[in-house]
Amino acid sequence: MQETILIVDQKPNTAALMSVYLRADGFSVNHTSDPSEALKFASQMKYRVVITDLVMRGMTGLDLYREIRSHDGETKFVFLLSVSSEALRLMGSLDRGDVIKKEPLSINEVICKVRAALKNSH
Repeated sequence: MQETILIVDQKPNTAALMSVYLRADGFSVNHTSDPSEALKFASQMKYRVVITDLVMRGMTGLDLYREIRSHDGETKFVFLLSVSSEALRLMGSLDRGDVIKKEPLSINEVICKVRAALKNSH
């Protein structure tokens, strides 16, 4: 059975790129650039891991985390960090092991973080 991942990134091209590589690595992936759409996805399907941008229009990655975790406490999260003062402020409350520096984005790091999140959930 494939592990299902949701990617939420305000840059659609970044989300699409991560999706291609994660699918090639054997994962089932949905992606969106809209956090509201991500909440709809999460209400319709159980995701093992959500990869989300920390700073997005309309909702932060932490807000998305809190909303999804309030309904599903087992979903693991990996956060993408753009270097900005807002992102650094939000990062203060995160486990740095769950954060990936977004620029430059390392697809290998994304895959490793997803695998680690899945390993820690068993």
